[in-house]
Amino acid sequence: MTIIPQKVNRKGHEYYELVDVKWVNGRTVHKYVGYLGKDLNSKREIAFGEILPYVTRLMDLGISDSGMRDVLKKIGIDTDITPITKIVLENDRKLKKTFLRIK
Repeated sequence: MTIIPQKVNRKGHEYYELVDVKWVNGRTVHKYVGYLGKDLNSKREIAFGEILPYVTRLMDLGISDSGMRDVLKKIGIDTDITPITKIVLENDRKLKKTFLRIK
């Protein structure tokens, strides 16, 4: 089982998704795992302990986009999304991983 990001182009719209790729009966089988968004860097796997000290700063409604990008860089996420309208902390129980999604 290997989980990889895959670029998808449907009806002229391009986006990324996570796909589980494995061999079954001598063929590769792709199974959809999750949506990544239009930007490959908009969703990153993180260790929960890494983000915990920064959660209150990221949830501050008065923080500017540049201030938010500075906090994200400290976590290891470099993004050029402007404006940042949503930050989603996602715990995927199926994958047993935590993701931070930026929109």
